[in-house]
Amino acid sequence: MKPTRVALLASLGMFLTSVSVYSLTPPGGFVRHAGGEAVSTADVVPEVAHEASVQTELSRFTDGKTLTIEGRVGHPRLSRDSNGETFVMLEVKAAEGVAARTSAPVNLSLVIDRSGSMKGTRIRNAISAAQAAVDRLSDGDVVSVVTFDTQTQVVVPVTTVGPGARERVNAAIRGIGLGGDTCISCGLEEGMRLLAETPGKVNRIILLSDGDANHGVRDVPGFRGIAQRAQGRGVSVTTIGVDVDYNEKIMAAIAQDSNGRHYFVADDSGLSRVFEEEAQSLTRTVASNAEIAVELAPGVELDRVFDRSFRRAGNQILVPLGTFAGSDVKTVLLRVKVPHDREGAEAVAGVDLAYRDLVSGNDGHCGGKLGLQVVPRASEASDLDPVVSGRVQRSETAAVLKDANGLFERGQVDEARRRLATREESLRAAGVTAKKDAPPARAGDVDRDFKGQLSALDDAERNFQPQFAQPPPQPGVPAAAAAPAPPQATRAGKSAVKANQARALDLAF
Repeated sequence: MKPTRVALLASLGMFLTSVSVYSLTPPGGFVRHAGGEAVSTADVVPEVAHEASVQTELSRFTDGKTLTIEGRVGHPRLSRDSNGETFVMLEVKAAEGVAARTSAPVNLSLVIDRSGSMKGTRIRNAISAAQAAVDRLSDGDVVSVVTFDTQTQVVVPVTTVGPGARERVNAAIRGIGLGGDTCISCGLEEGMRLLAETPGKVNRIILLSDGDANHGVRDVPGFRGIAQRAQGRGVSVTTIGVDVDYNEKIMAAIAQDSNGRHYFVADDSGLSRVFEEEAQSLTRTVASNAEIAVELAPGVELDRVFDRSFRRAGNQILVPLGTFAGSDVKTVLLRVKVPHDREGAEAVAGVDLAYRDLVSGNDGHCGGKLGLQVVPRASEASDLDPVVSGRVQRSETAAVLKDANGLFERGQVDEARRRLATREESLRAAGVTAKKDAPPARAGDVDRDFKGQLSALDDAERNFQPQFAQPPPQPGVPAAAAAPAPPQATRAGKSAVKANQARALDLAF
């Protein structure tokens, strides 16, 4: 038999053996007690019944029905002389074309800024948008409405929507008036209190503001704390920033840490569309209280969880994902270090996604195990998985957009644009490799991923051009006498910063 054939058969045998061994590992792998005995994590964490799936690759799995989870290791093969660093990417999708057995029981709190800056069309359009959201709710859903300035006012107490109640709610919304300054935290706290009065439903706050927080909690860490408390209570917060003078860092932090969305609405006439979309997505919810548990295999070290809040208990990483409406996609990305001192199969992690399945009316679970091969030489190691590469690049692109915002706001316009251009060049190079190596089934996804990032960078660089910040010519004033405003102080500059922040959050979602 030819040596090449012997080597091929030997490699295949080793791979099949490693898969067999790994498949015998209990869900979540093993933990090692102080005495050195390896025991199944099923002895520590109750074993769950997964929906049937067949895992054919050590470095990838797909499982689920109402929610589908795909897990991937960044490098299916790592060399012994590497540093052992790789990624774990988990992508969760809600099934398209399915509906809950009964409409998801919705509990919505509308929290609306009524400070003085909301005067004119803003407050009128906010009122119209709130009414549009109420009209999208189904009979039996629950709604409350809170307004805030330096204090809060409960405009609509917890109310079950019905034919008569719907008009009473809308009439109360029409009566919203203006107040003083802005206490965003006051409104959030009151909204959460009202949601807690009706447990057992899909909870959502829609928060609208056009200004900075100048009363109550005022810093990003403080708002992250509020958002994490909301998330712990099963509440996601959708934040809507209106015009260009709100604090995009605060609004994005609230959305990110509560598993919500963030919208930048430059023109307040667009508010109704956003409110309606959010209310409609609530009524199409197919899963709630979703949370991923990642049990790291013995010896695997967590380096970083990207872009999401998480809890840790020993080797277990818990990442809440909240609710899913039809076609929603959410990702989790971890960077880990894997033992690489010996060749062969190496377990990386066991993954379990738990959620309330509103299609079947039962609790749902799906997941799988991930591992990789440690190979002797760098020439045998894998490049970064193309799908994982796209997700890693998204996190880096989001970080650059926010870094460029900071430079621009400090008046370093040229440096901000250089930072964006450098990132674009790097992204194009990574995209060429990823798209060339992408599996056929995911080639379209990888292509769209990189194109979306390049579009975000191109828009940011174009919007940071200094000439956009020049004031329009004034009759009778020589052009040389018209002192240009600092780019970051213009409406165009502020708008660019808000758009970058919103896109950065979407990229990292």
